[in-house]
Amino acid sequence: MSNPSLIWRANQNSSLYNTIKARNSKQNAFDYAVQGEKNICPVARSKVIVNPTTSMNATSQQVVKFQLPNHGILNDLYLQTKFISAQDTNEGGSNEGALVEFAGAFSTTQIRLVYNGATVWECTPEWIMCDAYTKATKEKASQLDAMLGGGILGSANGTLANVTGRRLAFSCAGGITLACPLKGFWSDGLGRGLDLYSLSSPMFLEVSYRSNSECHEILDTAGNAADFSDANLVAYISELAPEELSAYQSRNYAPGSVSSQLGFTTTKFSESIASPVLITGSSTSGNKVKIQSISGLVRRLYVFATLDSDRSSGTSKKYMNTVPLARVQLKANNQTIYELENSSLFDAEHVSTSNGYKTDGVIEQYHNNLPFSSGAHATPGTIEADMGVAENAGGSFDPSHIQVFNFGFSPDGHSEADGSLSFSQLGNPELEVMFNTSASTNAHTLHIIAETLTINTYNTSANGQINFKMITE
Repeated sequence: MSNPSLIWRANQNSSLYNTIKARNSKQNAFDYAVQGEKNICPVARSKVIVNPTTSMNATSQQVVKFQLPNHGILNDLYLQTKFISAQDTNEGGSNEGALVEFAGAFSTTQIRLVYNGATVWECTPEWIMCDAYTKATKEKASQLDAMLGGGILGSANGTLANVTGRRLAFSCAGGITLACPLKGFWSDGLGRGLDLYSLSSPMFLEVSYRSNSECHEILDTAGNAADFSDANLVAYISELAPEELSAYQSRNYAPGSVSSQLGFTTTKFSESIASPVLITGSSTSGNKVKIQSISGLVRRLYVFATLDSDRSSGTSKKYMNTVPLARVQLKANNQTIYELENSSLFDAEHVSTSNGYKTDGVIEQYHNNLPFSSGAHATPGTIEADMGVAENAGGSFDPSHIQVFNFGFSPDGHSEADGSLSFSQLGNPELEVMFNTSASTNAHTLHIIAETLTINTYNTSANGQINFKMITE
């Protein structure tokens, strides 16, 4: 927690603070699209815990709503989900259990930011995983594992003292608290922050939670489940000193004006493929998936595949057990727009193709400045481990399986007008994919996630009332 008035008062009494504040490089860093030297002294950074406005049901799927604060400029946001400890009473026997891998994200199905009943930003747990892990370094990937509940499942059939991994967390007294980063447009920079001071109506974050039965990878005894117990948001906001807030609002919200900033939202499309085409010497075309449901100005596409059996009904759930794709082509108007060839990181695995060792996938990663959690999850003794692309901590997710189409120049950001592709103007857009020869021929689902550019507007009426609206193609 912070005490903004104390922070402002302390800073105002500092001669160095006032010297920096008076420099001619001073900028209005909370305005949109400001670059250069940061001279932003009159601000206090606060951490605010936001509790839900609806009670948490222990076992049933539900929508939980959070009302965001009516003060500050939102810069970063995390969803915390809490589970009651299952406290195994028969360790190593019939009462073992564990939450699904990455339960911090996959306890949900969708997350929406809503203003006056209209959705202005949304995402799915799959986007959270793709966005976070493709951009993560080794150290950040380890932090993500800890927050989201990723990594090794842990030992089975041992005494409680020997249990490890997610089985251990399931058995610990005190419960399990996981955290999920929500890197919306407000996280792209100070000028992209969401102004909560000025809105005439509150913003709500709505979280669609799965049923409790869908959140356990191991559950020997139904009555021993780790039930939902609570949830909250951790919001990091910037609070301006009174004189700075007055100046900020007068610059941005003149009566009768409209100010705007670039934003983004996401769309997820999935389609089951009954008979995957594996890349072989005789393969000429792969599985084709129509993607007309994706529209708007697409700045980035994530593509990955999972086995249908890993996500089917039952206790065992592996929502992000990705498989390698050998080639992905984006097509429209009877033309190939972009191709990710040899996209499985180690094409030496394609023994039947005599294709050898290829590094096209690594070129894409390096070119796009996406570290893909490099080296974070290595298993000693394998070439993948030596190259830093093995599965994370014995878990099911391999970030290198995600294929990324970047249409912009800045791969780290989301809300940049530095390149995009209008899918609304394409004729019959589709993806054609071939699977790695190590993939199963059983049914898979191809997942396509699009990041689409939007414009966020702050409309100021003649009487000074401010409303927020998202505009998309």
